[in-house]
Amino acid sequence: MEEYKIDSLVTPQETAYFIIMLIISIFFYLILVISVIGIIYAAIIALCLFFVQGLAVGNIRQNSVKITREQFGDIYSKVEEYSNKLNLKKVPDVYLMQSGGLLNAFATRFIFNDIVVIYSDVLEMAYEQGEAAVEFIIAHELAHVKRNHLSKKKYIVLAEIIPYLGLAYSRGCEATCDRIAATITDKLPLDGLMVLTAGKKLYKKVDSKILIANASQEKGFWGWFAEISSTHPSLATRIKYIADMSYTKETNNEFA
Repeated sequence: MEEYKIDSLVTPQETAYFIIMLIISIFFYLILVISVIGIIYAAIIALCLFFVQGLAVGNIRQNSVKITREQFGDIYSKVEEYSNKLNLKKVPDVYLMQSGGLLNAFATRFIFNDIVVIYSDVLEMAYEQGEAAVEFIIAHELAHVKRNHLSKKKYIVLAEIIPYLGLAYSRGCEATCDRIAATITDKLPLDGLMVLTAGKKLYKKVDSKILIANASQEKGFWGWFAEISSTHPSLATRIKYIADMSYTKETNNEFA
């Protein structure tokens, strides 16, 4: 099996912001520990979060289609392939969920079980000559599992009370997962981001270079502010990086 140097794909932003948030969270945890009232509040918050997460996962399991070798086996084979490439201990449970037209997927975790949810419109692309886009999206969500982003959340959750800090960490994580997905997928990783920009029908007609140039010209203060207020880097930023990364990959292959 090909070895992938996943650690080399982790963005400096993810590492730096995680350390900062961990230090801040430890400080807040210590304050809670020395306060009886603080311990009570922490227990109540933890219990509420547990029930909210449990309810969400229960809804996924009861109202979605589980993807297995027998059900959408071609998609499951890709999930299995990328899980193996990432050396995951086990293949996460994967579900297909109707989303009312949204093109996305997400990963979550509940009681030591990782779950990936793929929205139905994303999966439809796999049967409309959009395999490359679907594969990138699947690989991106599995990268979250590989990096333990879901497990780490509980250690740094208290630091999220500081404005924009948690968002900056999230953007670093998303950029890392884009890098990993672009590395382990074999076909046109850029398609996975282009489809989020233009939709499952028109994304193949979009010129990524023009899109990046226009976004750069129009960014300004409000574009910058919108990006730092988001959990993800702007799509233009993500597309530019993956486009550059894909070009480097192709050039290296050409002269290998």
